[in-house]
Amino acid sequence: MFACIHGRSVSESAADSGAMVLTLVELAFTFSPLVEQTSADTVVLNVEGQDLLFGEMALPANDESNVMSNIANAIVQRANHLHLTVNVAMAANADVAIHAARSFKGVTIIDAGDELLHLGTLSIKSLDYSLAAVEEKRAEEFHETFALWGVRTFGDLAKLPLPGIAERLGQEGVCLQKLAQGNSDRRLNLVRPPVGFEQSLELEHPVTELEPLSFILSRLLNQLCANLNEYAVATNELRLRLVTEPERTPLACNQTQHARGVRTECAHERTITLPFPMRDSKTLLRLVLFDIEAHPPVAPIIKVAIRAEPVKPRASQTGLFIPLAPEPEKLEITLARLAKLVGPENVGSPELLDTHRPDAFRVKRFTIVSANKKKISDRKSEIGNRKCVMGFRIFRPPWHADVQTMRGQPTRISARADSSRKVSGKIVCASGPWRASGDWWRADVWARDEWDVAVVDPASQEQEVLCRIYRDLSSEQWFVSGIYD
Repeated sequence: MFACIHGRSVSESAADSGAMVLTLVELAFTFSPLVEQTSADTVVLNVEGQDLLFGEMALPANDESNVMSNIANAIVQRANHLHLTVNVAMAANADVAIHAARSFKGVTIIDAGDELLHLGTLSIKSLDYSLAAVEEKRAEEFHETFALWGVRTFGDLAKLPLPGIAERLGQEGVCLQKLAQGNSDRRLNLVRPPVGFEQSLELEHPVTELEPLSFILSRLLNQLCANLNEYAVATNELRLRLVTEPERTPLACNQTQHARGVRTECAHERTITLPFPMRDSKTLLRLVLFDIEAHPPVAPIIKVAIRAEPVKPRASQTGLFIPLAPEPEKLEITLARLAKLVGPENVGSPELLDTHRPDAFRVKRFTIVSANKKKISDRKSEIGNRKCVMGFRIFRPPWHADVQTMRGQPTRISARADSSRKVSGKIVCASGPWRASGDWWRADVWARDEWDVAVVDPASQEQEVLCRIYRDLSSEQWFVSGIYD
């Protein structure tokens, strides 16, 4: 059983015509998932098996005509709500329904076996050659041939002998005759439903606690991850939108400003960025719940919407003799828990800042970066080619030091971190100073004079220690920043 919906746009603008096409397809999807968009103004759908939905209990269950009439009336009512003027035809054959919807106004019901009775009087010019996969140039040739033969209607073409049609017009002519008779047999060229990477739900009662909200989020994320699996994609970003109850008093909202004296809805929006693409609903649910706990909405929730940005899934292959590493999903959940405890700005990996300020860094989010790293053997060869290699051991925090100077140059130093580590003795060689400063426009302005000095401790049998010291110009204190190895 098939239903065809044919409608025309009153406006001739391309924008309105395109909107009408989308509306027709959406109208068809409300009645069946099996929909074909035959042309810009025609859609056909398979409504088989909807007897229980549109049949009447008082009538026999096999009263197909009554079911077809109810479906057609429901389609027309739904089209009126969408401000569409349509023709609806119901038939056992999809192509029969298409020709009837285009040719007859209102609702047309064609029972099985009565196809030629309804289509026989239609003009042969109404025959849709594309339904028989006939090209446009070839269709013009057929039209001229039918005019020469005196074929004016569907009935005239249907009455022609089949052997003669096959000899003169070939297989294409046979298909056209079946179209005119209403006996064609083909599969619908289905329109795929829109990709559902966004799920939303309006709640009957406002939700104020996290536990009932978790059940709602679990339902939405399960469907969302099922759609991601169907299209073989994953997501690296979730956008959560919680619509709360309207309030008269201004509240702290992310996106909505309240008008004075008007009850307006408040939208609580959050964006959860993932370090790598995921599509596991349980992991995503826990991350969303952690984020809601850290940033709760200010009012009861009445609507929930989640959108996922589809990306290519992460490809990973483990070695045969390499032990399995911990699952990245577990690491992300652990990081989310830590961020909830200490704050998101205190969880991540250190990153050096592009500045001359010593030890200036920030904490950034853990991300997986694929880079072409050099082999260890190449790095060893580069180090081996150098004439001299010296390491520098940095003290964090730097050691406080007592430094004696003569004519601006350090001559003796005494610094101790603990009982076993110390730098003290006479400075036999000093190089410097190197003045460095910056951030003069900030409250934590920094400035220092740095020296490289060689220290000889008489107690260590004249062994020299090469270290770097500096004087903080703001506090006039000396420090040992590290030792050269």
